[in-house]
Amino acid sequence: MSHFYSEQEKGYEFPERDSSLLDSYAGIAKPESTAQYGEASSVSMHSGGSQPARHRLHSGQIDSEYDSHGSSLAYSGHGNIAGQPSRANYETNRIVGGRSGGGGDGGPGDSWPQAPDMRGERRRASVPRLLLCGLLHFIKVLVITILVILLMAAVGIPVSDNGVPFPGDYTKMEFDWQLDPRSYLTPFNASFTDYNILLDAHLHTIYSDGALSPQQAIEFSLANGFNAIIVTDHQTVEGSLAAKQYAEEKFGDRMTIITGMEYTCCRIHMNLIGINESIPVSPPFPSDDELRGVIDKVHSMGGMVIVNHIPWSNTTLLPWDEARLPDHPTREQLLDWGVDGFEVVNQGTFDLRTYQFIQDHSDKLVALTGSDMHYPGPSYAWTTINAPNKSAEAILDEIRNRRTSFLLDASGTRPVQDPPYNPNYFKYAPWGLVGDYFYGYADRYRGQYSFQATFCQKEVVNVHHSMIGWFFLWLLIAILVIEVLYWFFHWLILLVARMIRARRSRHA
Repeated sequence: MSHFYSEQEKGYEFPERDSSLLDSYAGIAKPESTAQYGEASSVSMHSGGSQPARHRLHSGQIDSEYDSHGSSLAYSGHGNIAGQPSRANYETNRIVGGRSGGGGDGGPGDSWPQAPDMRGERRRASVPRLLLCGLLHFIKVLVITILVILLMAAVGIPVSDNGVPFPGDYTKMEFDWQLDPRSYLTPFNASFTDYNILLDAHLHTIYSDGALSPQQAIEFSLANGFNAIIVTDHQTVEGSLAAKQYAEEKFGDRMTIITGMEYTCCRIHMNLIGINESIPVSPPFPSDDELRGVIDKVHSMGGMVIVNHIPWSNTTLLPWDEARLPDHPTREQLLDWGVDGFEVVNQGTFDLRTYQFIQDHSDKLVALTGSDMHYPGPSYAWTTINAPNKSAEAILDEIRNRRTSFLLDASGTRPVQDPPYNPNYFKYAPWGLVGDYFYGYADRYRGQYSFQATFCQKEVVNVHHSMIGWFFLWLLIAILVIEVLYWFFHWLILLVARMIRARRSRHA
């Protein structure tokens, strides 16, 4: 049985409706039966005067809706009046009992109360959690980055010190040119016009710190116009002996090898020439008496002592502000100790002061030149000798008698070539470059190597603390920028994906 509820029984104050609008719907036909809307469905329509429409409600019926003209249509969950949305749709939009057409007089009773929107509250509640997660993620990324940097430094610095092969592969170098310096140079002593020997009195091989084998050193010297060389590896005569054997077997009188070694310590470098066995070198800082003992020993073996590159030895090194070879003996001391001569040209440096000293003591001292070749490059000077033959003994005899001069080309010879790259260099160079990079945050000064497993100066390390601080600051900024860009593009991709899905759903 159906009955009517008054507005007071309903508990809701309906606004007054315009009766003229309600009258316009008086002719709407009722459905033939309620069966077409369901057994419990019923529809009642009222109009007239100022009395608002009332609606019969049964168990299972849903809230009635006003159409855009103020008429009320009551319907159950089993049916739907044309043009009216279902309750499910209204609940989806979070509107309960709302008026579909927005009819009525716009007063406070026009619509049912809105259900609370919980999404905003959930969002507000999740903001601190998101910030905390973001902060923890940033700290994790920062810690991992610092650990990776420390690992790279721990591996790169030792590799940079002694683990990277030399970039050039000198074993594959060939020297296929032939220079004749006498065709465009004249001896420094203009009266010294007759000579048959062009001597390089100072060069190195792979038996010490040189890049070329004894065989290659000979071929390089021949290509640059020399026909005699003194191989003087640091602390050993083995390189000169190997070169002598190779030259005698392959080149005959085209190349003469004089054996010798370079006595190397932290006070002086001296070429000991014309000897066939190595002389022990120690300690790194020998006393004056010890140096005199070395000179006497060489003389007893039939050899000679030539003092090398005094300008290089006395070059000032920073941060110590002292000579490269501290406490180098003076020329006068060396003359008194019995040395046989001095190197007046070393690589491209002409030691005029020493040359003048030799001229002042020409009855005791001889002048020689040396390329000091460690790596193939330009040649600058050739010692000229006029020997009765091209044997080592004849050349040494002319040196003892101080009958020498030299050719000088201050700009150096051509051609000059670089070796091909060593494939193993590229394998380890990245780690070496990493080590070099970290070395840039400190200045490490080790000084001159003594060739006795020590250095001639005390090591100095100056750490650039401000540079390290700036490194970590820029690292922090870089990580922040990357994180911001990551989350921005992450949000952008999700936004584009949602837009694409929404467009597809509209077209479906």
